[in-house]
Amino acid sequence: MGGSIMETILLLREENERKAEARRADEEKRRSEERAKAKAEAEGRRHRDKMGMEERARRDREEARARTQELLLLIGALTKKD
Repeated sequence: MGGSIMETILLLREENERKAEARRADEEKRRSEERAKAKAEAEGRRHRDKMGMEERARRDREEARARTQELLLLIGALTKKD
């Protein structure tokens, strides 16, 4: 009977270890998925930021071009007056 109790204890211990290992594996998988999600979100933010910066730069160039045209028209008007 003592051997049977020891076998039961060993089986319970092995089962506990398997469950603990399964929990650790699940936790590692969850952390890995969270890291992948965070990485994807960061990449998305960087992409949106880059697109925003490019759009602002494009608008700035267009505004500078428009101001230059206005200045050229004003200079042309002033030089024709003289």
